[in-house]
Amino acid sequence: MNLSPNTDASLRNHQRKFIEDKQSWRSLACCVLCSMLTWSTAAADSESNAGSKKPFILPVEIDADSGAVNGDAVIGRFLPAFSVPLNDRWRLANVSIIILTDAPGRAPGTPGNPEPVPGPQVFGLGDLTNATFLTPNDLGKLKWGIGAIFGIPTASDDSLGSGKWSAGPAVRLGYQAGPWRLGMLAGNLKSFSGDAERADINQLLVRGLVRRELGNDWYFVYSPIITANWNADSDQRWLVPLGGGFGKHFKSGSSRFNLSVQAYSNVVKPDGAANRVLRISLVLPIR
Repeated sequence: MNLSPNTDASLRNHQRKFIEDKQSWRSLACCVLCSMLTWSTAAADSESNAGSKKPFILPVEIDADSGAVNGDAVIGRFLPAFSVPLNDRWRLANVSIIILTDAPGRAPGTPGNPEPVPGPQVFGLGDLTNATFLTPNDLGKLKWGIGAIFGIPTASDDSLGSGKWSAGPAVRLGYQAGPWRLGMLAGNLKSFSGDAERADINQLLVRGLVRRELGNDWYFVYSPIITANWNADSDQRWLVPLGGGFGKHFKSGSSRFNLSVQAYSNVVKPDGAANRVLRISLVLPIR
């Protein structure tokens, strides 16, 4: 079918506008990400200068996923965490998840992107996930917080992100007694805006922690990332890893950091998701 010059020009203008709109959304998302990182660093410095004993914490994880239908992937996560005191009783705690990925598209069950689009091998930035909690200053052994979780479409490639803005409720629980430390951070992301051509998001994210001190600065750790895609069929909904690993505490001057190696098998998973995960985790306190 031959198009008139005017029709062809109109189609090109619409295509260019669509591309510019996507670039504008990504630019806005990147600005939000930079603002949040700047705020987190400033808040950490403020707490340190005020003599707070709570440092700015920067966990770094590298996951090597294998067995997914779209091929193997390497996923790097930066999880800056900090808290800001509000008064004598309450404080705001914040945790972000910043992802760098080298993967052929993404596999089903991916946190924040449960139904990814296929794509070739690509390296880039994934979507940003951020959770903020209101929590009491001192609850003894049991600690808790309630708040909200947000998904921001900062991905540098369509196959690395959901293309959706999402939000939902979140909860944080922690318990420490003797050599045991237990924790959980959970939130449910539901999309409310973004690329109309991408699948909507309604996903539960659970990050668990079971840690047992073994003596001589060694410890056992089980830190699964559990997801549930409520939009999927019941037999394709859950991703549950089972495994764990060992780590060691190190000291450098007055600072203390942790290094661990963990291995997981996804015993429950949607079709196409990775079978196994090998993780290296480093936790850095930054004052």
